[in-house]
Amino acid sequence: MGAPSEAELLGIWERGEGQWPWRRALALLAGAAPGAAEDELASMPIGRRDAVLLDLREQLFGSAFTGLTACPACGEEIELTFNASEVRRATANGDGPFTVNAGPYEVTFRLPVTADLVQLDGVSDLDAARAALLARCVTSTLRDGAAIAAADLPADAANAVTARMSEIDPQADVSFDVACPSCAHAWLEPFDVVTFLWTELASWARGLLFNVHQLASAYAWSEDDILRLSPVRRNAYLEMLQ
Repeated sequence: MGAPSEAELLGIWERGEGQWPWRRALALLAGAAPGAAEDELASMPIGRRDAVLLDLREQLFGSAFTGLTACPACGEEIELTFNASEVRRATANGDGPFTVNAGPYEVTFRLPVTADLVQLDGVSDLDAARAALLARCVTSTLRDGAAIAAADLPADAANAVTARMSEIDPQADVSFDVACPSCAHAWLEPFDVVTFLWTELASWARGLLFNVHQLASAYAWSEDDILRLSPVRRNAYLEMLQ
C-alpha cells in the first residue's frame, strides 16, 4: 500500500470535512485502497477497516501517538504518549456468521461494518444506537429453539453478543490502561483511529494550505505548481519569505 500524495490527501480531507465519522472513514479508506468500490470498503468489518487505517496513519505520521485526555475522577488534563503497537490488536478471522449461547438464547450474528453505521446517522441516544446496530448484525435469534425478534433479547443476552463481537474482532474495540499522575485513578481509555487520524489529517491539510497561500501570494504560482514542489524546496522558499 503506497501512501497517498499530498494532492490526494487534500482531496480526502476535502471530501470528509464536515461529514459524519463513517464518511470520513470511507474517505480515508479510499486513500489507502485506491480503486476499491465504496460499497466494498463499506462492507469491511470494523476491525479490519481500523487495521488498514492504523497502517495508513503509520505511513503518514509515524508510529508515535500524542493526545490529550482528562481524568474522569479529578478532571486533570493528561497528555498521552503511546505507540501504534500498543493499540494494534488481532482482527477477525472471517466475517461470520458467528453464534453465541446465553442461557436459553442462541444468537447468530455477523460483525458490524461501516455500512451499518450509516444507518445510525442522527441517532443521538447511545443506548438506541447500540440496540439498532445489534439488530442489524443479528441474523437469527432463538429462545429454547423457537425464533424470536432480536429486539426481544434481554439485556444480559444482548451484552453477551456484543462481548463476543469484541472477542472475535478486538481491533474494533480498542482501549488501553491509563493512570492519573495527580490522583492515581486508573481507567481504560478508548482509542478510535478514525477520529485520531482525521484530526491529524485536518491539522496537516490546513497547515499545507496556509503554506500554499503564502507562496501563491508571493509568487503567483498555482496550487498545482506549489504541490509539485518537493517539501524540501517548498520549505526553502517559505524560509526566504520570512
